[in-house]
Amino acid sequence: MTGDPPIDHEAFKQFERDGFSKVAQGYNGAIAQVTSQVNQAILDGVEARAGMRLLDVACGTGWLSADAVKRGAIVTGLDYTENMLVIARSRCPEAEFRVGDAENLPFESDEFEAVVCNFGILHFPEPEKAIAESLRVLKSRGRYAFTCWTPPAHNPFMSLILGTVQTYGTIDVDLPPAPPLFRFGDPDECKKTLNVKGFTSVSVTELLINWTFSKPEDVMPTIIASSARLGSMLSMQTGQQRHDIENAIIEGAKKYATNDGIEIPAYAVLTVGRKP
Repeated sequence: MTGDPPIDHEAFKQFERDGFSKVAQGYNGAIAQVTSQVNQAILDGVEARAGMRLLDVACGTGWLSADAVKRGAIVTGLDYTENMLVIARSRCPEAEFRVGDAENLPFESDEFEAVVCNFGILHFPEPEKAIAESLRVLKSRGRYAFTCWTPPAHNPFMSLILGTVQTYGTIDVDLPPAPPLFRFGDPDECKKTLNVKGFTSVSVTELLINWTFSKPEDVMPTIIASSARLGSMLSMQTGQQRHDIENAIIEGAKKYATNDGIEIPAYAVLTVGRKP
């Protein structure tokens, strides 16, 4: 977009590595658990089955890899944060986990029958490279699937967090410039990009994910403790801004109270394509 600051790809990657290395445990208990709600839809999208060689890109702490193993797939997980992989290996010892870069996959061409990426694409400085690399390592007729959050206008959880920051604080904090967070929350953009990179039979499906908390006061601390970028953005506000943001998030979260606590809906898109 015109006027956006240029992205220093290496600085962005280093920020992501450092950030997720620090929050690996918190991420595993919060965001990774939440996003695992779409695991079965992803695996259905690539037709995961026994004996299939499947690559889980940006596998994090291994929730999707573990579900693929339960289907009998032969799973390799890849992430650029070793602290994440320590947890992944503990969760799913049946899979192989390797440190690596999604934009330069350390695998031969035509090696896998499926490649999956659950909410990883928004963490790549050059997502087109990651998509092209996924195509390269897929066998002919292999399937690729990824997920991404929809924009705040159609995503109550993201609207609550980012809208509150914009109202009571600032999103202009000292973080490395990043690619558009919700670029691949647009179905048309997903289809266009995969088609340009050579995928066929591209489909996009909207999925519901529920963020659950015991009480409204848990929302902001959970995000700070489990997210590299959103957590950093929240933690870098001034003391008064943080106070105002937290109070507004608490009040906003109360609207989603249930008998069991707080349940805030969010939406994501699942994109699936096939290699010719």
